[in-house]
Order: sequence, then structure tokens, then C-alpha cells
Amino acid sequence: MLSLAPPTARTASIVRPSRTSLRFMPEALGLDPGACMVAAGVLSAGAAVAQVPRRAQRLRKRKAVLSPPSRLPDFLRTPLLIPAESEREPTVLVDCGSGSTRALYFQDDGRSHVAWEKSEWRGEPLAKALHCELRVEKLLRLLEKELSQLTAKGPVLLGATAGVRHAVEDGSLPESKLQLFRDRLHETFGPRARFMVLSGQEEARAEWEALQHALDFAPDLSRDHFDGMLSGGGMSCQLVLRRDGSSPDLFSFRNGVLAPAGLADRAGRGELLAEDLAAELDVLQRKAEEQAARLPRVAADGFALVEWLGLFVAGESTERDQVLGMGYERWLSRQEILERVSAHLAKLATQYSPGAGPVPRRAAISLNYGIILRAVLQRCFHAGSRFYCLKGVNWSTGHYLLHREVLEQSALQQV
Repeated sequence: MLSLAPPTARTASIVRPSRTSLRFMPEALGLDPGACMVAAGVLSAGAAVAQVPRRAQRLRKRKAVLSPPSRLPDFLRTPLLIPAESEREPTVLVDCGSGSTRALYFQDDGRSHVAWEKSEWRGEPLAKALHCELRVEKLLRLLEKELSQLTAKGPVLLGATAGVRHAVEDGSLPESKLQLFRDRLHETFGPRARFMVLSGQEEARAEWEALQHALDFAPDLSRDHFDGMLSGGGMSCQLVLRRDGSSPDLFSFRNGVLAPAGLADRAGRGELLAEDLAAELDVLQRKAEEQAARLPRVAADGFALVEWLGLFVAGESTERDQVLGMGYERWLSRQEILERVSAHLAKLATQYSPGAGPVPRRAAISLNYGIILRAVLQRCFHAGSRFYCLKGVNWSTGHYLLHREVLEQSALQQV
């Protein structure tokens, strides 16, 4: 793994002769050649390393920080490719989302863009598993097996979002079930595992933090280009408005895309028929307008679209996703998106008119997202608003970044 962080003035000013230079430059230590050869034989690579305890070696590597020298001319102040040396195991963040449970592995040298990789493994949504102890045990066993293949001691950070959050708020998931899960989690992974249910504002803040981190390393974008962010997941959407010199305004609202007994849920069981679709969409339209009416009217111009909402606007349709295909990494006007959404919804309504049989799950999800997005754009944003779809920005990265210092302190205590 490579770090793009430049060396600092403090470390650049400390010049240490290498063992090679001392061996072949006797005058560097004031020794004659014969004495230097004797010293080199004693202080061989193996002997020198053996004199330093392994724990001290690890701590020394962690403390070796490089930053830019202060006296270099401006044209030389460019990041250097320096190998990042660290024996720390990756941090695992378990995304207990509305649609599934999955693990993401984070590697971070603290000086460059956070690197993460999704596991191929996907488990049952935690909100569903929590209703049955046997399903909880199965989920934990699968997670334990998955994590043991990569990390035996690294931190494990579990976060549950709107699926669990809404179940708790609605009373369908009692706190006792959550506590039982926390207890079993501690028995399985010990103190290295941390679990929390994110509030709507915490989820919005995590996504905003991930966006800011991504923009810091984007070649053609900066934080100043964006006045806020609009995101969407399986059960909720988030709106963030930037405020100069203060914390951003954070909002979260339900979208019901993967809600129990919602359109997608019934379509997945073959229970959503085309004959009933028009009435169902009318109900969904009213709910979307009610949610949008609770949000502020936005006077700002530039907004990022991320997560599933970004995929819906920018992505290409697949067997799984039926989306608009407007393209990533380009500015889109509010009017462009509204016109494409309206045409998309009209096409789906025609395709699944009465007599067409069961409505597929991917079409139900697409209809739901289109209605939500259209209501929010019409109600909250002015005609001059522009939107930019970004890949790879997710609440998991932001949640990791917000808890990084705590995780680092915990890792050092376990050394």
C-alpha cells in the first residue's frame, strides 16, 4: 500500500546515515577501516533488529510520521510515494443495512485517502435477524467465519442504520432484542467489537464526512463546489446543508423503499399486481409529498447525489437495478433530472398497466425512488440547483473516519 503524504519539516531535517553508508564510509564515525568492518560484522541486520523488542519496533513504526520540508521551493512541494509501514490489522466495519449485512475492510495510514474493500459475503438484514435468536446466531457465526479469514485481532465496528432504527422507533423491535445482540456480540468478538444504531442525523453526518474526505482527494473538485448533499438508502434519505463556520444542518426522512409490506417487499413475493399499481403509486405520492414538506427550502446551488440516490440518477440499468443512466461525475440541472424522472415513471406505468401481471421487484424499487426524488426536487430545490453524482461515497467510510481516533487508541492499548 502506498501513501501519498509528503514528508514533514521535522522528519526531513533529521538526517540519519544508513547502515550501508557507515559500513563503506569509515570516516563518518571517525573509525579506521578495520574497526568499521568489525563493527559492521557485529551490527549486522539480524543482530541490530534483535536488540530492539518487537513491541518497540511496532510503536516506532507507528510514530514515524513524514510531512513536507519547509524550505523546498513550491514546485518541489509535491506528494512523494512513500511505502506505508504498519503492522496494524485492518479495521472491519460491518454495515447492518436495510437490505443486507456486509463487511467492509478499511486500511488507513492517516496520511492519504482511506482504502476500503467490500467483502463478497452478504448476510441477512439485522433488522430481520433480530426477531429470532437462531437467526442472530447464524448471522454471528457467518460473520465470525468471514472475519477470521482476514483479521484475528483488528477492531470491528458495527453500525445499524434506518432498518433497525425505524423498527425500534415503531416498536416492532424491543430494546431487549438489541441488548441480547450486544451481549452475544461481546461473547463472540470481545472488547474489539463496538455496535451502535445510528440516528438519522448521525447517518447524515457520516455520509457528509465521507463526502468531504472524498473531495479532499478529488483532482477536479473541492469542498467549495458543494453547498450540500442528498443521499438515499433502503429505508431513508438524508439531506445535508453546509453552513460556513459551523456544523452543517442535518436532515433524515423515510423513503420506505425496503419497508416491510412496502412495494418492493410485496413485489419480491409476487404479491404486487399491475392492477393495483396505480392506487399504490397514488398513496406513495402523497407520502412522498408529506415527507418533502417537512424539509427546508434550499437556496443553495451545488449538491452531491450519493449512495442509492446517486446510483438511481447516474447508474446504468442492470438485471438488479432499473435506473436513469444520466452518468456520474457531471453536473446535472434540476430540470434535466425532473424531466428524466417523469419520463421514466411514465414508461414504467405504461409497461405495468392493468393486465401485465406481477410487478418485478426492481421496477417497484425504481418507481418508489423516482416518486421520492421528484417530490424532493420539486418541493425543496429552486430551478437553478445543480447536482453531481459521485460513486464510492457511503456512510460506512464516514462512520469509520468519525471513530478513527477511538479505534486507534483502543488498538494501542491492546498492543
